[in-house]
Amino acid sequence: MKEDESLKEYLIIDNMGRVKIPPLFLKHVNIQPSATIQFFTYKNYFIMKQIEASPVFLEKKMKLNNLIRTIDHLGYIVIPKILREIHDMNLCEKIGVKLINKSIIFYKKRKQNKSPGLIKEPIEPELNRLSLLEIKEGKIRLPNFLLESFNLEVSMQLQFFTKDQGTIVAKKHRYEFFTEGNLFFTGQSRVVNKDKYLNIPKKLRNYLNVNNGDVLEVKIEGDKLVIKKAT
Repeated sequence: MKEDESLKEYLIIDNMGRVKIPPLFLKHVNIQPSATIQFFTYKNYFIMKQIEASPVFLEKKMKLNNLIRTIDHLGYIVIPKILREIHDMNLCEKIGVKLINKSIIFYKKRKQNKSPGLIKEPIEPELNRLSLLEIKEGKIRLPNFLLESFNLEVSMQLQFFTKDQGTIVAKKHRYEFFTEGNLFFTGQSRVVNKDKYLNIPKKLRNYLNVNNGDVLEVKIEGDKLVIKKAT
């Protein structure tokens, strides 16, 4: 009897460093055969995302980034060696895989200690607040789950703040202009338009060092949208 792909919780890295992504997973995240894939590392996990770009832009990006691979027509993709080393994944080893927020998430499967207190908690709570969003024409399109989690509606205005180096924060508009902890108001505000797009002001795109086609890591922290360039 064929294994139910929708219940699959692990994949096996073959002796060529590849994994075979189940067709149902690819369909769920809308990844096409022979697509160009970029991997992003996030804490103890890494994520794959299809990227679309002109051949010239893609060639330039591939020279700068060794985390770009192509998925073949059978669903096989090579996990970059640097990711296998970072996450201590060996050839012919099982690795964990989950579908979260229209993304395919990979992680090291660790043996559970017999002590209940040392068993790792599920990864969903943290990753359910995370999105990888591609910038197009200076804008990102906010997915429905993020809007709902943040209690954000179209035509609602957001204020932008800087936080640390290479991080910006968006908060619902208030009429006080202030500095809050390590947040510094930038004087920039934008409205979520009817198509759920949020424009990132040019000076803040420069602050993040992002261009069209780059991917942003967007997550919810309390009453804030925290935005930075994906690793």
